[in-house]
Amino acid sequence: MADSVISPDMLKAIWHSQMHDEEKWALNMKLLRAAGLFVGSILLMRSYGDLMAI
Repeated sequence: MADSVISPDMLKAIWHSQMHDEEKWALNMKLLRAAGLFVGSILLMRSYGDLMAI
């Protein structure tokens, strides 16, 4: 089996690279907004979907 050790320093480096690079930060924000809109629409339809029916 492959030895997959994830150290805290490796996680810090990944976090730092994703947060402090402008291009990656912009992409991450777009993904977070899209995921939030998707989850929000699911919750809205589950809660009020019967009121929206014709």
